[in-house]
Parts: sequence; structure tokens; C-alpha cells
Amino acid sequence: HPGVNVNFVEQPFGDMSKKYLAALAAKQGVPDVIGLDTSMVGQFLDAGENLIAEPYSAGELKKDFVDWKFNATTTSSGQMTAMPWDVATGVMFYRPDVFKSAGLPSEPDQVARSLATWDDFIKAGQVIKDKSGGQTAIVGNEHDIFNAGFWQNGGTVVQDSKIVLVPEGLQPLQTAVKAKNAAIGGNVPAWSERWAPALQSGKIATVIMGGWMLGNLQNLIDPDGAGNWRVTSAPGGAFSNGGTYIQIPQLAEHKQLAWEFTRFLTTDTEALNTVFQKTGIVPAYKPAWDSPIYDQPVAYLGGQPAFRLMVNLAQQVKPLAYSAVDALGTDLLNAQVDLAIGGKAAPDQALQTAAMQLQERAQRATDLKLSVATGS
Repeated sequence: HPGVNVNFVEQPFGDMSKKYLAALAAKQGVPDVIGLDTSMVGQFLDAGENLIAEPYSAGELKKDFVDWKFNATTTSSGQMTAMPWDVATGVMFYRPDVFKSAGLPSEPDQVARSLATWDDFIKAGQVIKDKSGGQTAIVGNEHDIFNAGFWQNGGTVVQDSKIVLVPEGLQPLQTAVKAKNAAIGGNVPAWSERWAPALQSGKIATVIMGGWMLGNLQNLIDPDGAGNWRVTSAPGGAFSNGGTYIQIPQLAEHKQLAWEFTRFLTTDTEALNTVFQKTGIVPAYKPAWDSPIYDQPVAYLGGQPAFRLMVNLAQQVKPLAYSAVDALGTDLLNAQVDLAIGGKAAPDQALQTAAMQLQERAQRATDLKLSVATGS
């Protein structure tokens, strides 16, 4: 379509959902295509075209996508209203120099085996603290451990109209509290002003996030750190941390062109892999993985051929569900998790409080009636 101009409008992350909501409500200024982070996609599932139906027939592409990612935006009525772009495979970036100085295994495969569980991770954190005289921490703060563990359980806030923060979050929160009691964290919150300098200097030895963190490390946070970092699987197994879906709003003006553009964005292997090499954003479209780049050395990671690990882990992620209150639930959850890690609330009570708060606020704000799951 050489005569078609695509107008890209970049929005600050915090404004994205508010502006989309306002456009939908006013029925004006609605984009033909919108990229939605997983934290907000559940809020807009009812706003998108059903891509399974004609003329889109996205179901024909299902076999080529990561199952859990493709299925997650299918509604209870069988409609699928957003296409997956990437899977945000969860991994652990780490500083091999710090591990080696502490007398710990430092090669990626060795680290994966020696830190297979969160208990292993906590023990290694104690060794690093001891060997560095308390100057280096294995993780920025213990909330990061909760996040990864919660995502490994699926990271689901609401499942089948039931708030599942207690069963999904209890074990990860108990682990995070155990890590806090072992004093392995650096008291440096992720994305704070002190975080980047601590990563650059090796004062924090790991980052446990999505593969997209590679782009942040090499382009923003530690651009001079080429060769200082490696990547391996996280303790406790695979998870997803974020990711993007592409939606065609029901109010879109140019729906057929929007679908052709969406299909290009999500299935053009050259475009997907160009983005992936620069950012670590793992495509959800599996044919893209056949490229030789997935087995080639990554210069920033000291020549480690790391990309195949990311796509292998992508297929091991536990299925998850999105809901209209995911963002609110996550905010309430994070506040209670901090209280529990700080010793101001028992883990089970903190999670129960977050769930009850979400139940009350969801009904008050949206008349959404949710029950609360209390067991595992």
C-alpha cells in the first residue's frame, strides 16, 4: 500500500489507557490500531474487533503463535480482540564478575543449575553479601523476588470472576519475606534513581525481568557495560513479564487496512527480528524463531548465544488470564507486598487485604462483582 501513510503517535505509558478510554467514550480520535501493554489489555478486551471472525480470520494463524499468549485475549464468549506481538520472556540477567569473585559458578548453564530454586538464590545472595563485605547485593530489593515468583504462577489477578491474589501470591510473598530476613537485597527499588548506577558498578548482581531488559541495559541503563552481563533462566522457572498486544478498535475507521497492518506487525519475520535484535522483545510469532540470529553470539552479553534460551523459555510459561481490573489489582497488591516485606503485615493477611480492597473498589467503580479466593 504505497499510498497509505501510517501516523505513529507515541504516548507516555502512564497516559495511554486514560487517553484511549477518553477517545472511546467520546467516539472521537480513536486510532485504527493501538498497541496495548499486558497491564492494560484486559481493560479494553470489549473495545476491540473480534479478530477470529471474518474478514480477519486470525484463527488461521493460531498454530504459528505461542499458545498461552494467543489464547489470553480470548473472551468468555469466544471472541479474540487483540493480536499478540511479543511474549516478554522472563530471564535473569547477571554479572558473571560478581559471581566469580564470590566463588560462585559464573557460566550461564552453571548458574541456571546452581540457582534452580529461590532457596538457592537466597543462599547465593548471602554468599555475595559476605564475600563483598556487604557492598554488593544479588538483587535490588526483595519485591523483585515476589514479582518473579508471582509471574511464575501466572501473575493472574482475576480468574473466572474470582480474585486469586491469595493463592497466586502466597508462596512468592513468603519467599520474598524469607529473602528480606536473610538481608540479600540492596534496598534499591527497580527504576529508581539509584538503580542504574548500582547496576553499572556491579553493586547489584542480577536483574530478573523480561528479555526486553536487554534493550534497556545496552541502550539506556548500562550502555558502557558490554561484556559485563550474561543471561540465564530465573530461579523457579519460566515466566512472562509484560508484552504487547495489537488491537483494532471497533470504532476504527479503516478496519481492513488496520488488519493488514496488524498482520504485518505480528507476522513479518524480518520486522519482528529487527526489533528483537535491538531490544530483546521476543516475538510471539514462532516462525520468526527459525532465523539464524537465535543461535548467534550477542556482543553485549559477552558473545553468549542467548536468544535461543529466550524462545525456549517462552514455551514454558504458565497460562494466564487478563481482566478489566488488572492495573488496579496490581497497584493494591504491590502496596500490601511492601508492607509484608517490611514486616508490617503477615503475608497471608496482606494478600487478603489487597483482594478485599480490589473486590470493594471494583464493585464501586464498575459494578463488577467478584468473589475472593482464599485457598491454594
